[in-house]
Amino acid sequence: MMLKPLRPALAWAALILLLCLTPGSALPTWEWADLISLDKLIHAVIFGILMVLLLKGFVGQPPASPLFKNAVTIALVSTILYGCSMELLQEIPVLGRRGDLLDVIANTAGAFAAWGWVRWRSNKERQRTNGLEV
Repeated sequence: MMLKPLRPALAWAALILLLCLTPGSALPTWEWADLISLDKLIHAVIFGILMVLLLKGFVGQPPASPLFKNAVTIALVSTILYGCSMELLQEIPVLGRRGDLLDVIANTAGAFAAWGWVRWRSNKERQRTNGLEV
């Protein structure tokens, strides 16, 4: 396995870990954000970015590698499990946070949305390279 293509994904995962495990008392409160459910959108975006970075990292592996051959499945499962893990870890009492099933759903939705976006971009790129400009 080549780690270099995975560095951005690993760095992003570390940032997510830091953000998710920051004690609740250290987090800013934004009452206006609650009004428009910005929290769920943020969850979807950060886990969508993780999905894209993992896919890029896995596609950057040698073609014979299982990570390359199963990039979508491994990236999707990894992103979803990581999102679930972050919510479970937030249940640690000293953090003053709580896990949220709706956050798990938002994390998962972000992963699937990112997968759909990558597929759409890849199909569009394939059409362009085949001279079928859309």
